[in-house]
Amino acid sequence: MTTPPTAAERPDDKSGQATAHPVGLTPPAAAERPDATPAAAAEHPGGASAIAERRAGLPAAEGPDGASVAVERLDAAPTTAERSHGASATTERPAGPSAAQRPGGRSVAAERRDASPGAAAEQAHGGSVAGEPAGPSAGGEGPDGASAFGERPGGPAVAAEGTGAVFPGAESLDALLGDPWRGGNPYGFAAAVARDGRAEFPHAFAERLESADLPLAHVPAGLGGTLTGLDDTLQRVRVAARRDAAVMPATLLSCAAVATVLAAGTPGQARAVADWVHAGRTVAFALSEEHAGSDVLANTCRLEEAPGGGFTLTGSKWLVGRGATAHAALVVARTAPRGPAAFTAVLLGPRELARVRRAAAHPVTGMRGIDFADLVFDGTPVPADAVVGAVGGGLAAAMRAQQLVRLLSTAACLATADTALRTALRFTRSRKAAGAAVAGTAHTERDIALAGAELMAADVLSLTAARYAQLSPGTFGLCSHVVKRVATRLTASSIVRSRGLLGARGFLADGPGSVVDKAQRDNAVVESIDTSPLGVLRAVAAQLPAYAEPPQDARTAPRDVRALCAYGEPLPALDHTALDLAARPRDRVLLGFAEHAATVAARLEECGAPRAAELVREVRAALAATVAAAADARRDRARAAGPEPLDLADSGCLLYAAAAAALAWWAHSGRGLYGERADGAGWLTAVLAVLLAHADGRDPRRVPAGDLAPAAEAVTRLDADPQLFTALPVRLSDAPGPA
Repeated sequence: MTTPPTAAERPDDKSGQATAHPVGLTPPAAAERPDATPAAAAEHPGGASAIAERRAGLPAAEGPDGASVAVERLDAAPTTAERSHGASATTERPAGPSAAQRPGGRSVAAERRDASPGAAAEQAHGGSVAGEPAGPSAGGEGPDGASAFGERPGGPAVAAEGTGAVFPGAESLDALLGDPWRGGNPYGFAAAVARDGRAEFPHAFAERLESADLPLAHVPAGLGGTLTGLDDTLQRVRVAARRDAAVMPATLLSCAAVATVLAAGTPGQARAVADWVHAGRTVAFALSEEHAGSDVLANTCRLEEAPGGGFTLTGSKWLVGRGATAHAALVVARTAPRGPAAFTAVLLGPRELARVRRAAAHPVTGMRGIDFADLVFDGTPVPADAVVGAVGGGLAAAMRAQQLVRLLSTAACLATADTALRTALRFTRSRKAAGAAVAGTAHTERDIALAGAELMAADVLSLTAARYAQLSPGTFGLCSHVVKRVATRLTASSIVRSRGLLGARGFLADGPGSVVDKAQRDNAVVESIDTSPLGVLRAVAAQLPAYAEPPQDARTAPRDVRALCAYGEPLPALDHTALDLAARPRDRVLLGFAEHAATVAARLEECGAPRAAELVREVRAALAATVAAAADARRDRARAAGPEPLDLADSGCLLYAAAAAALAWWAHSGRGLYGERADGAGWLTAVLAVLLAHADGRDPRRVPAGDLAPAAEAVTRLDADPQLFTALPVRLSDAPGPA
């Protein structure tokens, strides 16, 4: 999609006050080092115990804000202008009951199973209509708000050895689903391949995930959902989607619509969408139109005032996820002739959607069984109070919400690449050539290392981005585009390498080839869902040149970027209203890396990793050159009209991922990531070398074997345990593969 003009910068940004340095300048040599000892993390509020308590009818743990914070906001409601533009980070919403507060202490999963379509409740448009339940409203900003960024005392606190899982919710969910390699497991790989062949919706799998409250993983705790940390949500979704990525749209597709309502809607609308999700219903998101493609400003579906009051919808929306089966829909339609303020969002409940014609679902190559259907409006009546935010503010609200959708979609990328690489690892260990395991050959080891390094690069960026969205939502815009581009590009490459390791069995319709083939096709769907690759690169290209100059606002300087990498640690409540479209140079990763790159390199030297230190310095220089070239290209009309800005944006995304990896190592140097010893930097060496090669247009297969080897060792070690291919341990239920 094209990116609309940016909104005004939020006046209430509470980011750090230290002096910032542009990516293109050399930061001070002296900088604070993360000398604090990582503290043991308590079990995550959204983890296994919380799920068990909900099933037992006991109170579930509240999010960091807790119910008491939400209760203080009972009397406040955003104005129309605030809802439209997200103008107030402190917009207060009334609190609804948490999962624990529901009648009789019943779990939300039980409520969904027992929900009756005929139950009358307050709906988004006022009044009571059968089948349109009301829900609790959104919780507000956490006690620290944006200023919580980097203010955790003593540096990042991650679960130390022997203190328990960092992501217990992901581990308990994977255990619930059982060993995916077992042929009779309905939540395993063989069952997923069979469903895919029949293009069958994963009904039983979706019901199993509903019983574990996964559909509530994107709903804030203040609305009775299970969202506490987006990094925790990302890991829970990954362990489910690694078995079958189709379960993401089957259970979590309401995320885009819900996020839009929470970013700009009224408390009543927030209550409605929350209860629809609680009841196991799907709220579709209808934005794209076939003739317009990624240019949403060319959309023609119209929302017009009706003579008797309210509006009418005329036109159609294309490839709406769950369009044929959704219970409600958020539709963005044109209300003025031109410009980004010419679109308005409306929330259609079951009553309105019953008057919409739903075209047959389009056949798709990946995520088969999920309906992508068109919605056709022919003067469809829409109540006046169905408008989300202000008239004319619909596109801005949807674009802000898409920042979260892009992030969460990376779970499917990571999950499919995990499955492909794990399949290839087990296959190569089971096959022999000339009396030796194929896994031991130099060619195989190199391809495993490359696939592993690409997956690790995407993983560490996604985890960092997940925390970023909650710590500083007002500056998250650039990161949301970068993580989508990096995750889709690198995981697609990783899967291709994994499939190549299967040889002739890679194209057979049964065995390991069928598992990897499905993973590859499902992965490809994610690249164009929510935001097209071209739209992503255009957005990055529009912002990158600004980092060639020092930021004018000292508030943008991060005081401690290590908080971005404190994976699994408690986070402030996610403030959807703070999401912003402003494109000023405020990105925490880029500015933080510029500030601390020299310190990270020095720390690597101290730890006996001179090669990794050298690569960090290369990333720093490459970023400076890239943003400078982007600024020069913008000033030259001929260059600006050509492909160079997008090419530079692509390289910039990869170098951004390298910067995030270096900061993650710095934050965890006392512990080690990907199963390495404390201070171990082998994984970082491999990731930086591969990312630099990609960014420079070089073939990563030419990266020295010594740089790559630690990546192969890391993924082999994690599969043998077995653990998810992620930075901190997430233990899996998989039976051991061949030695």
